[in-house]
Amino acid sequence: MAGAIGLAIGIGILAAIGAAAFLTIMSWGTDVIWEWLPAQFGLAEVPWWWVMVFLLVGALLVIAAWRLGEGMGSPLDGFHFDIGPSRAAAALSVALATLIFGAVLGPEAPLIVCGTVIGGFVTRKKSPQIQQLAMALGGIAAIGTILGNPFIAAFMVLEFAALGAMPRQILIPLFMALASGYLVLTGIGPFAGLGTLDLAVPGLTEVDRLTFVDLGVGLVVAVLAAIAVLISRQVGYATQKLAKARPAPTIIGAALVIGGLASFVMVVFDQPYFMVPFSGETAMPSLIAETSAITVLAIFVTKALAYGVSLGSGFRGGPIFPATFVGVGVGVFVGLIVTTTPISALVVTGIAASCAAMLKLPFSSGMLALVIGAGAGLVVTPLAIIGAVVGVVLRLAYDKATGHQASTPATTTA
Repeated sequence: MAGAIGLAIGIGILAAIGAAAFLTIMSWGTDVIWEWLPAQFGLAEVPWWWVMVFLLVGALLVIAAWRLGEGMGSPLDGFHFDIGPSRAAAALSVALATLIFGAVLGPEAPLIVCGTVIGGFVTRKKSPQIQQLAMALGGIAAIGTILGNPFIAAFMVLEFAALGAMPRQILIPLFMALASGYLVLTGIGPFAGLGTLDLAVPGLTEVDRLTFVDLGVGLVVAVLAAIAVLISRQVGYATQKLAKARPAPTIIGAALVIGGLASFVMVVFDQPYFMVPFSGETAMPSLIAETSAITVLAIFVTKALAYGVSLGSGFRGGPIFPATFVGVGVGVFVGLIVTTTPISALVVTGIAASCAAMLKLPFSSGMLALVIGAGAGLVVTPLAIIGAVVGVVLRLAYDKATGHQASTPATTTA
């Protein structure tokens, strides 16, 4: 155990540095394409055709990256902790082309790849068992850098173990890897740290007390948010079937569909370019501030469809943040209709339900909802739990009805 903990500390530090480097490259590329370059062309704001063009560019770059070999698996199949150094170039190239150019997926899965690659490289001369352990340590430490709080990742690890996807014997080393990785972000002693990410979305007001009506409305939000994300999954599976038969035309078609949905929202509802493309976390404040229920409905419906297309078409990224955006959209929409219930409470409910329906991890989803919706306060905790339970129950029913049994993460041994 002592040796595993020592390995966890070292891998955790390196994985956090690697994850921070990936996020920096992604942020720089996004700023260049969507902020700096339009300004050089004299554009005061990004037009709809710009979104179409660069989504197509991203799709073509993904196709080019396929020549590098096998990358990471589909986000529909869960998180993957088995991607070693030999697959790093292909996996991360596709991920950067996905995330920078606007496909609707998040950075969490590529961050896991950064960690597994580092863990595999450091232990490349060790036994396969030690190498698998190091890759799991690196993957968990890396994803911990994006979730705002290492305890969210720790909850995920516990649920992974409960699902049988990770052995219980590595829980303590994984916990230490999260701690050492988080120190890289917060700093220690003279080292200032690389900086933490605050997931709490601004614009939410604190809830003083819940009523029976709030619980009933929250239940409605949970059902709608879970259904919306499950529709995204179904669209993803249908798109994936096309992609297996004709990968290049499918991903090009997916780029056109996402661009078309984004253009519709931009032109018809006068929304900024980032409302439909991308993972969605930076667009949440704008969504919460929207006062038109019809506009919010259009945004989260198009986002859910674009999300589904992105899941199955060959783009690669994580499934968490787009699901949270859909949940926020459902909460805001219902809150604008039922004005007696605080929107903050419904946003937390929607996040928990949508994440649980996508990930099949109810405990982690509930905690993530409370972190993102921190402005609502802890009074809304029961609604987060209701949302998570409803989401996972509907996901289990969906799996049974459709035969899709993918779990998060994909089973690994360490």
